[in-house]
Amino acid sequence: MTQMTSPSTATLQGELQTLKRQIESSSDPSAQALLHRDAAYVALDIGEPVVALAHALACLELARLCHDLPLQIKAHVAVALVQAEAYDDLGAAKHFRHAEHLAEESKDDRGAALVAVNASHYHMERGEYLTAAITLQALLNSSSFYALSRPDSCELLEAFYINVVVSTTEALMLKTEHIGELPRIGHYLTEAAQELHALNAHRGNLTSPWCVMNVLDALTRYALWQNDLPTARQFADEFVALSKNTGSIVIYGRALLNRGRVKARLHSWEEAIQDAETAIAQFETGRHDLWAIRARETLAQVYAQTLRFREAFETQREVTQQVELLYRQFHQQQALLGQITQRAKEAEVRAVTFAEAALQDSLTGIPNRAHAMQVLADLQGRAQRGETSVVTLMDLDHFKQVNDTSGHAAGDVVLTRVAQTLRTEVHPVDSVARFGGEEFVVILRGVTLAEAADKCERLRRVLNNLNWDDIVPGLKISASFGLAVLDGHRDLKETLHAADKALYHAKASGRNVVQIERHLPAGVLD
Repeated sequence: MTQMTSPSTATLQGELQTLKRQIESSSDPSAQALLHRDAAYVALDIGEPVVALAHALACLELARLCHDLPLQIKAHVAVALVQAEAYDDLGAAKHFRHAEHLAEESKDDRGAALVAVNASHYHMERGEYLTAAITLQALLNSSSFYALSRPDSCELLEAFYINVVVSTTEALMLKTEHIGELPRIGHYLTEAAQELHALNAHRGNLTSPWCVMNVLDALTRYALWQNDLPTARQFADEFVALSKNTGSIVIYGRALLNRGRVKARLHSWEEAIQDAETAIAQFETGRHDLWAIRARETLAQVYAQTLRFREAFETQREVTQQVELLYRQFHQQQALLGQITQRAKEAEVRAVTFAEAALQDSLTGIPNRAHAMQVLADLQGRAQRGETSVVTLMDLDHFKQVNDTSGHAAGDVVLTRVAQTLRTEVHPVDSVARFGGEEFVVILRGVTLAEAADKCERLRRVLNNLNWDDIVPGLKISASFGLAVLDGHRDLKETLHAADKALYHAKASGRNVVQIERHLPAGVLD
């Protein structure tokens, strides 16, 4: 069996500092978003939910600015898990729903699987094992399940196996009502357990040292369900030994609590009490109050089973007192987390405003060159998949004369009115942007060159017929058009160059005309 060394808390703190430096040095918003997500998860492992939430919200903000739906799914899941750790169940549920809707909208099977696996973990942490198992069964019955077999889903598949075993065995041991709703996941339990046994036997194949302990935890529960108590004790002992070396108080405490449960099943009562008491001490040292409460409840149950009712009563009274304290602490923490969330929302609004302003022409109010290049880059990718579009460069004829004879204020009005007219006249799926000066770009989607030429001819006539008497009596404005096909056979720069050449020929032929590119790329029919 290959051994893996689990990272200590000190190692994780160093990793968090490294991630922060990488975030500061990165200029790629997508890369920064993923680094913030990683930092959020490391901060959770260390037990710093406030730091984790700040990183998770930064990840979500960047993902939205990138307009990257798969990245937004990951960000919403990260925020949900952090909020769940901070006992904000409503907030966590909201972000899981957002992530699920985005996965449906974008038909992202891996994103849907990511949401289901993490949502099941969320339910398991709350003892809602049947709900977790039903969530996983829905994934198993869907087409998204096959995304788990992708090369980039190894860690997700490991988590799926672990969550199947934990949720299903616990639901079965609790003899939960409606357990009959799990026909397929119950059948799949054996297969998932076999996968975990194989992973445990070849630990070097696991994606994370932490995963070893999760596998041992799951196999302990599976052995308990099978009533194989010696095997359960073996896995539980190893879980405790590995977790002690991590330096993580909460993981070590959970391992002790898990082993105490096994010892109680073996009727090793004093050992079970000792594990529960040690777990309580660990949780209180790390100020993990909820886990300390759970450990005390376990201890009270063991006392009751051994007829030590006074100790059971005293321990349960301590639970009540600690719940009251936790309730007050929860509201204090929520106030702090709420401040962070509000600051993040304000920053997000500012960032979105700035981003939109950066893509809008300040004079005419229509999109600018930067926005047009984003649209063209997206259509270039679609063209490579067979969806052709046409790029039109349009230039106002003799516009300099308007500025020279009527002034720049009149020229600005002309540019604005032309821009608004173009935006009104084109189809909603098409795009218009100011490319610079008196030049505009009209992007026509899903059309042939001949169809695009007809549309541009109509635009040319509309501009010709505009009345400018309120600006300069007798003023006439015309425009020349140069068209090139965006077909995926050449790069975007070459396509724009072809449209520019066509515009040059339109100007050279007398202006106020529509000109298509003269040398069509291979495979394009006029």
